[in-house]
Amino acid sequence: MGLRSLATKGFALGMSSRSSQHSKKATSFANRAISSLRSAKSQRDTNKKIDLLIDGMSSLSSAVKEVSDSVTPIAKMNMVSALLSENIGELLNDQTAEIRGVSKK
Repeated sequence: MGLRSLATKGFALGMSSRSSQHSKKATSFANRAISSLRSAKSQRDTNKKIDLLIDGMSSLSSAVKEVSDSVTPIAKMNMVSALLSENIGELLNDQTAEIRGVSKK
């Protein structure tokens, strides 16, 4: 069981790091969007207001993309965890049976 746990945790740690990076970027883009949109609200010049709105929407779309990109590492983490659990579990059961002298065939 220790090997399975170690392998699963090691892979999960790597994927968690990738997901966290995307999350931090999403937060940064969202904060930029908020700033631009608030500035647009108080801007009197129509051209500057439009530019700030465009910047805000662009930052908002980048934030959404980063959130979307963070889903892939999480999905991979879940998939590998399930596969490792199943495959390593079978291998450990086979090895335990061999040690005990019991044949599964």
